[in-house]
Amino acid sequence: MLAATPISDGVDLYDKLAPRYDKLHHRWLRHAGGEAQAALEGLVRALATPNSNFLDAGCGTGKLARSLIAEGMRPSLMTLLDPSAAMLARCADIPVPKIRGRLESLPFEDGAFDLVTCVWALETVPDPLLALVELCRVVRPGGALCLAFCADEPARGLADRLMRQALLFRGTGRFLSRSRLVRAIESFGDLEVRAVPSHGPASTLLVKRSGATSRAPW
Repeated sequence: MLAATPISDGVDLYDKLAPRYDKLHHRWLRHAGGEAQAALEGLVRALATPNSNFLDAGCGTGKLARSLIAEGMRPSLMTLLDPSAAMLARCADIPVPKIRGRLESLPFEDGAFDLVTCVWALETVPDPLLALVELCRVVRPGGALCLAFCADEPARGLADRLMRQALLFRGTGRFLSRSRLVRAIESFGDLEVRAVPSHGPASTLLVKRSGATSRAPW
């Protein structure tokens, strides 16, 4: 088990939250998850190349994709996936393929992507271990997976505790064990995982699949 608290399928809930999701998420980043988000974005910018096939799995309203495109990532090599039709509808302005699908059963071949991100989505699915297997499966040799998630880590103060309680109250996710995630990934085989330090109830992981790869700036 990656989390002590089970969770039911929340797609319908995210469909309802879509119009105000960005406002709620901004509050989470401001008070709890900002360091983990910044760490993930830094990893993506360091790892991406001009020819990287990129998947944002659990893309939400597409905020990360817009930022990356604005900074030079080629839309022709980007794919967005989310189980919520309402969330994908908020991505209508982004000129990339948009696929409605679940993290637990990604509709892609093995090793399809050079770079995969899953940002604040792994903790929302009923079976995060199965989702993790799928996310790792679609990373090509030499490629990378970047994860940011709500983590069962000590709260820094009142704001962290309030954000934790708000998430649990809404039923939109739960807090995963970072150490259990790391052990699970390491058990898959040809994967190296590193935790990026951050404070509060959130965490970022970099997962790299062994194999030759080239790196270049955008």
